[in-house]
Amino acid sequence: MQFLVPALSDSPPAEADLPAADPWVAQRMALVRALDMDALWEACVAWIGKALPCHSFSLLYDIDGYRPQQGRHYLAEARDAGARLVTSLDVAAPYLDANPRIPWYTYSQIASGDGQAEARLRAQDPAPAWRDFVHLAFWGPRSLEAVLSIRLHPSLAELGRRELALLQELYPLLEASLQRIRAAESERAKRRTLEALVHELPIAAVLVDAKLVPFYMSAEARRICRTWSEEGDQKGRLPRAIELPLRQWLHGHGAAAAGPAPALGPGGAFEVRHAHRRHLRLGIEVSSAARASGRDLHHMLLLTPVDEKLPDGPEPSPQALALLRGLSPSERKVALLAASGLSNEEIAARLSRSRKTIESQLSSAYRKLNVSSRTQLARLLS
Repeated sequence: MQFLVPALSDSPPAEADLPAADPWVAQRMALVRALDMDALWEACVAWIGKALPCHSFSLLYDIDGYRPQQGRHYLAEARDAGARLVTSLDVAAPYLDANPRIPWYTYSQIASGDGQAEARLRAQDPAPAWRDFVHLAFWGPRSLEAVLSIRLHPSLAELGRRELALLQELYPLLEASLQRIRAAESERAKRRTLEALVHELPIAAVLVDAKLVPFYMSAEARRICRTWSEEGDQKGRLPRAIELPLRQWLHGHGAAAAGPAPALGPGGAFEVRHAHRRHLRLGIEVSSAARASGRDLHHMLLLTPVDEKLPDGPEPSPQALALLRGLSPSERKVALLAASGLSNEEIAARLSRSRKTIESQLSSAYRKLNVSSRTQLARLLS
């Protein structure tokens, strides 16, 4: 029997069609709130697996042409553990070519106008244990992006009003969730790429939330925080020798670090000395606070050790000291060690930093001093 699929409609159901109570509120909300594919799939299983008589269903996505690169699968009955799971769209491909951007369709519709559909189905599954399938197709701007394939249970003779209403409600919810998750995945990928780039740069950058809890630190910032840490400092927080002066400074500038606060102006900077290690001094530059929402504030901190001890060796000339003032303390150390004849490996060992960090700092020093080699650097700083 061919299952008839009505066109999707934006119009609400008639009052007589509304159930007295909705037993699927929790499942529907889980679908709407899903923030990644794992949560979305769990929501689909919780709702579809209980609300619609089915043999199995799959969510196929990252589709190249009509070849899904990824998929999630659900089998209703454990005794069918040997059942073949759908991992391709070969059966539906000609139908999709002939009906671009169709939102949903059944195998019965495909087979009614395609004499080769049965052969393609048997090639994929010689003995399917389901009666028919329904595909919900989700399209991007240019091509098919995902398909929810539901293989209906043999006991279901036809799709009734209840099943059709379920599919009609499911489609826009799942489409919106897929779009939201794809956008979130793209933003997360961009953030990971940016963090990986910044992490190895010779910049001591820290991002903190409104309570001054760090949620990102560059490698150089971690090194500085290790130097400033003391016994009793809380894991996952700034060292107390940095956090307490920072909190006082923020309060003094109208930014309550423990809760909602007005945004800072253009930002500011101050200097702090370690309470117990008096030789340690740190410059802290605070960016303007960017609101992540109507309640939360984020701050970006740039940490700069002040007056770090210069490497052992001849005292730089007054002219060299004037040039060195244009470099960060870390770049200044690296430049002087390079000018004295040490290799990048030797400098990294001397300063307990990675070779990659030394190379980046030396390149930055070259650029600021307008030189291109160790020979030119040594001549400039002699």
